[in-house]
Amino acid sequence: MVKIIRYLISIVVAISLSLLVGCSSNAPSKSYFQLASDLPEQTSHTMKKTQHFIWIETVDVANFLNKPGIVLQTDDIKYVTASNHLWASTLSQQLQDRVVQDLSVFLPDYLVSSKSLSTPTLTVKLFIDGFHGSYSGDALIKGRWVITDSHNNIETKPFERHVALMTNGYDALVKALSKGWQEEEQDFANSITR
Repeated sequence: MVKIIRYLISIVVAISLSLLVGCSSNAPSKSYFQLASDLPEQTSHTMKKTQHFIWIETVDVANFLNKPGIVLQTDDIKYVTASNHLWASTLSQQLQDRVVQDLSVFLPDYLVSSKSLSTPTLTVKLFIDGFHGSYSGDALIKGRWVITDSHNNIETKPFERHVALMTNGYDALVKALSKGWQEEEQDFANSITR
């Protein structure tokens, strides 16, 4: 009788363990996202002289966006942060990298850097108040550029963009955010060269 009870207990333990292992393998996997750019990478190997230097001093992202997960606004007052759909690096770092790389393409006569290399022609501070999905089916990008010239004149350029998602899902959201951000960078670059 004792052997039968031990045998039944071992069967129950084995079934319980296999159920636990089966449940844990069905846990959703994490996906990591990086902002994309369809601009060519700067690959020139020649020395370039320029008198124009743009220093991207800071990229300040609102606290509710400064999290590993991608943010969705589910109604007019509620925001949720994804736990399995994450930014590959911090949003502020990704935006700073994109600004430096993309403005270098848009403004080929300027040196653009996130490091203070010399006295800048322009110093840029970027404030991001919205960079998330919206319950309206759009990606929302909102904030302001604060530009200081070499004479300490300060100019502010606010922006707000709504970019429709082509399909549902986080892939489509990140693509829409990337597209809208690149359009905003282009507008900013155009305002510099006017």
